[in-house]
Amino acid sequence: MSDGFVLQEPQQKQSQEDKKHLNFISREHMLFATPFWQTKVEGVDNESIKEYCYKLRDETEGVVISNRGGFHSRELLHPIPDALTFLINQIHSYINGYCSQITGVNDLAAGNLWVNINPPGTYNRRHDHQRAVLSAVYYVDCEGSNIGNFVIERDDNMEFFAGKYKNSPIMQQSFAITPLTNFLFVLPAWTYHSVEPNLEKHDRISIAINFVEPGQPQQQYG
Repeated sequence: MSDGFVLQEPQQKQSQEDKKHLNFISREHMLFATPFWQTKVEGVDNESIKEYCYKLRDETEGVVISNRGGFHSRELLHPIPDALTFLINQIHSYINGYCSQITGVNDLAAGNLWVNINPPGTYNRRHDHQRAVLSAVYYVDCEGSNIGNFVIERDDNMEFFAGKYKNSPIMQQSFAITPLTNFLFVLPAWTYHSVEPNLEKHDRISIAINFVEPGQPQQQYG
């Protein structure tokens, strides 16, 4: 081993001439890899947050952005419950702590926050969160195998090159994961993502937060 490189030794005895061609020094570079973080946030009073989410739906006017049906909050009602403040602080610590090991950024500010309530049959179309750095979504109430997957998609032309190797890890076009209550997902804000239709008989409720550069104006995306 020298200077961080691994010298690959041939498995069988080779001539000196062969060794010149078979021995090589290599290093892998993961270029433009997309991180995706999944964790479970413990100690959250989901019932209090859930009550607040329904209060927002009943007392404020929602907006239509990526949501197809359901409720996407425009604004928050103050005061916000202590349970939501606790959740925001936990997510903020995770973003600037654990996630910074990969991003190299540990001073992101919590930007705009909104509530998503998806009744049966509703979903969120493919979108990204412009002008943010990282985006997070926490699932307040999300149970059942048919609750709808969270789907991440790549935005390039790889499908035209994949051919028979389309199932190879480097050719993967999308990634889907089923969210559960207390799950937190974090991803780069520029990453295209969607949430499939809720096919359960109860609502899917989540809190989304954008994390931005300090001092950047808050804008509504999602």
